[in-house]
Amino acid sequence: MKTERTLCIAFAFAAMLIAAAGCSQGGNQAGRGNAGGRPGDTIKIRVGAQPTSGQVFQFIAEKHGFNAEEGVEVEMVWLSNLSDAASALTANLVDVLSTYGTGGPLTQIANGQDFNMFAGYMVIGETPVYGKPEMAYKNLDSFRGKKIGITRGGTPDIVLKGILHDAGYSFKYGGTTVIGDKNDPDMIEFVEYRKNTDVLQAVAKSEVAFGATATGYQIQARELGLEVKMWPDELWPNHSCCRMLCTNPYLKNNEEALFRILRSYLRAEEYMQGNMQEVSDLVVENLDLQKETADSFVLSPHLKYDTDPFTKSIKIMWEKMSGFGYLTTGAIDLNDHMNSNIYKRALESLIKDYPDSRFFKGKMDQFAKNNL
Repeated sequence: MKTERTLCIAFAFAAMLIAAAGCSQGGNQAGRGNAGGRPGDTIKIRVGAQPTSGQVFQFIAEKHGFNAEEGVEVEMVWLSNLSDAASALTANLVDVLSTYGTGGPLTQIANGQDFNMFAGYMVIGETPVYGKPEMAYKNLDSFRGKKIGITRGGTPDIVLKGILHDAGYSFKYGGTTVIGDKNDPDMIEFVEYRKNTDVLQAVAKSEVAFGATATGYQIQARELGLEVKMWPDELWPNHSCCRMLCTNPYLKNNEEALFRILRSYLRAEEYMQGNMQEVSDLVVENLDLQKETADSFVLSPHLKYDTDPFTKSIKIMWEKMSGFGYLTTGAIDLNDHMNSNIYKRALESLIKDYPDSRFFKGKMDQFAKNNL
């Protein structure tokens, strides 16, 4: 896109660091802009996101003028994985991250990163479990004694492990780590792959019986002769997928910026209702995806775009990840890394400005149920 950057980290990350250093004496012109914000100013926010599952609130907000009306200028920075995105966030090369799940950021927090989840992008992602047509699946018992392919640390991995952990199944991952009964003759084994496409290939080659992938791989799976066997969100509703996050220092110093972008994105979410075909078209236009691919996840009932922070769901995932050994909570207080107040203030202001909106009133009811 003309107004956005696409970053190839392997070649550009060092250059970004140099550029950031060079901007440190140049004021607001090439860096964070006037992110502190005063009424009437336009505040610039750099949002990092993956270039695969869309950034639908931004696409809608830009097209329909919500960003401009709310006084926020958003620069999209496309970063393909959380490792690069987290590095960019800590180096102040981006201000906000959007489409990197919940489990990955929680792992970063457990490892000492001072991140804060202040809103949402998806509360559930389209994360199916695939298998060959002849591979039977009736319920979780069908996984007993089987190998399941995953990409470690992604939402499909964490949600599926969380479901099995809560249901009392024994499983092994990483080759040696066992959760549950180590002598279980029907031990489930998770086999880790680097990419979602590698998972699909492993299922197609019968290296594993099942494979769970992130959003947007239904077409590739179908072309390999695979079919969806199970939808994890049916067993763990509102499991928390992509969160919006920033660093705690940024949140403390830039509440006005976050307030404005949340007002804009909430307005975009309201517009989405009944206009999902347009949303799919915008994903195609902005990300150069095939229409069938965009439709496969944008229109899926197993993907829910939602700006709500869902802090209760974040806490549940934090506890489950600790339970099956993915992180050690130690002395970390998760409440120090979640903020729902800015979102609530944005929503309250929209209810005041648009008193006839049933959508915003409904979002407030949802907020009360899903946040600590």
